[in-house]
Amino acid sequence: MNKPFSLEKKLEEIRQLVEKMQRGVSDFDQQVDLFKQGNQLIKECREYLDKSELKIEQLIKEEND
Repeated sequence: MNKPFSLEKKLEEIRQLVEKMQRGVSDFDQQVDLFKQGNQLIKECREYLDKSELKIEQLIKEEND
């Protein structure tokens, strides 16, 4: 079962990844993995925001019709 998307949780995960990367990880492969995780989270957030924007635009259009 899929959990509902939480933008706030995803943003917190990104913040934590950035902190880990800023502290410095000696293992290059781990740094690359953290970077990949961050990019995936950012992609998910963008998709969520894009869908939300479309919903809002549709609501505004319906309201004005």
